[in-house]
Amino acid sequence: MKNRFTLTLLIVSFYSIADSPEPTQLALALKQLDGVETSLERARSSASTDPQSRYFFDYLQAQQDITTVEQGIRRYLAPARAQPRAVQPLSASYQRENPDD
Repeated sequence: MKNRFTLTLLIVSFYSIADSPEPTQLALALKQLDGVETSLERARSSASTDPQSRYFFDYLQAQQDITTVEQGIRRYLAPARAQPRAVQPLSASYQRENPDD
């Protein structure tokens, strides 16, 4: 009985979130990006720095791109002016040849 209640509560919560207005969805996206940042930091701290590896994940570039996305969402949610700002392109390249690049 308790499991049914919990499942029902989760389903109702999911649908209420899905029907939420755009600002609520974007605030949720910011929270999720915070989680991504935390996961990337954990991955970075446990990453192999073996010099024999051919490629390494570029954690710094990934962090910079996440920060760019977060800033864009925050600017949209609380615009400082009526004119849109220039879009900063994302790198989308997270593979490196050397772990120290």
